[in-house]
This record gives sequence, C-alpha cells and structure tokens, in this order.
Amino acid sequence: MKKAGRYTIADKVRILMEYLNSEDTMETIQTKYGMGHCTLTRWMTTFGISNMTREQIREMKLSLETVPEKSSREIALEAKVAQLEKELKAERVKSLAYSTMIEAAEEELGIDLRKKSGAKQ
Repeated sequence: MKKAGRYTIADKVRILMEYLNSEDTMETIQTKYGMGHCTLTRWMTTFGISNMTREQIREMKLSLETVPEKSSREIALEAKVAQLEKELKAERVKSLAYSTMIEAAEEELGIDLRKKSGAKQ
C-alpha cells in the first residue's frame, strides 16, 4: 500500500472512507497507518471534504450510492479541478488587489507605473 512515503489515490480514498464510516478518531486511523498528525486533514482538503461534518459526508455518500462508482482517477481529477478553481479565484482576487493598488499609487503620485507595451526591457 505505502511506497516510499506515498499513498496511491485508491489508498487515500480507502483510508478516508474507513475513517468516515467508522467511529474512530483521526488520531486512531493515523496511528494505525503510521501517518503524520495532519495527513487525514490534508487529504480531506484535497478531496474537498474538509469543511463537512461526518454526518454530511455520510448523507453525501448515501446519495452517491445510486450513481455509478467513479474510478480513483476520476475522483482525483475532480479534486484537482476543485483545487485549481479555488486557486484561480484567489489569484483573480490578488490580481484585482494589485491593479487597485497600482491605480491608487498612480493617482496619488501622479506618475505612470504600468509598463508600456512594446517598451524596451
């Protein structure tokens, strides 16, 4: 299961499902598999379930049981898409903040701070 300190996606999903379907604590599961203290939390964040309670996760699982099972690759790709969408949103906010800051500085200082297109570098 564990190879050079890494778990496969299938292993991660299986261990997460074991944790979510049992009454065991995170610490118990992490000790059982020899993981660090925040591994399960990080995996839950990766799979987009970190802000959900166990009950919400169980309800979601029950509703998904009628849907054909997805492969671990599909689950991993969906988690990656969700993570990238979250990062994109953060970068858009950051970009807007930078633009606003530059506009305020240009207005306050009365100089053009933006690079001109075609300017020599």
